[in-house]
Amino acid sequence: MADYQYASNKPDRTLINYNTVRAAELKAIHGSLVSDRPVQNIISDFAHEKDENVRDCIDFLHALDFLDRNDDRVVSPLNRDVFPDLSFEARLLHHLRQQQPPYDHLTRIQNVALETTEHSLTLDTLLPQVKGDLDEYGFKWNETKLRMWRALTTQLGLVSQTESRGVILSPCRRLLYDLLDLHQQQEDTNDLFNALEWIETNFFDVFETTTGSPRVHPAISDVLQNMESKDVLEFRGMSDAKNEVTLPESVHHQTSRSANVYDLESMPNTPAYQYPLTQYNQVITQ
Repeated sequence: MADYQYASNKPDRTLINYNTVRAAELKAIHGSLVSDRPVQNIISDFAHEKDENVRDCIDFLHALDFLDRNDDRVVSPLNRDVFPDLSFEARLLHHLRQQQPPYDHLTRIQNVALETTEHSLTLDTLLPQVKGDLDEYGFKWNETKLRMWRALTTQLGLVSQTESRGVILSPCRRLLYDLLDLHQQQEDTNDLFNALEWIETNFFDVFETTTGSPRVHPAISDVLQNMESKDVLEFRGMSDAKNEVTLPESVHHQTSRSANVYDLESMPNTPAYQYPLTQYNQVITQ
């Protein structure tokens, strides 16, 4: 895999203030960047009436190192060889994870959300936690900013949203499947701790604690154990394995347990194993 590169001359606008940017538009515009392209051509392809939102998407992709701009007229693809086999959704999470302060605030919101053992929380609950833990940025946190984070990460499959429970902190099955599968292929190992540590380093937090025996956060563990209950994923303990991971109790297992290795079966061809954007597009086209 190629080394990650940071774009030059990034926009000054704070990432969380791109309120109108949506993952579907980002994905479509990114997919069109197979080579250098004039900005005006991109606008002509994607703007129907107003071009401000397309320009915002281009700036957002620039700020997240998906493209570079030597001048205002032409954009060049960047980091195309970084996790090239992953979906755009997973790659965007990786790009968010790579941002350096003060541009790392979007990925850190999920970190704060997972500081409790709750499976879900409302923005009213999350806001004071974010204000307390992420007060070093040059802006004031409010629900408008958290709604931007919620909308983007829901579209990427990192969290989901319900009227009754607020933000559910469990990622979609497809996202976890793809990452576990890629780690197994790249590293030629099915060591569970190594895989989850790799996901946390490169994409998003998964652990409740890493002191002593690492313990997976209940919201993440719920998805993993759901996949296991459907025979898509299997966890095993091996007496000679060095690393051990604790999976907390869930609706699938009434007590916590430890595992060292994982095995993946074939991914089901069902809506449950699709990214939210794919599910949405299929509904629109039916």
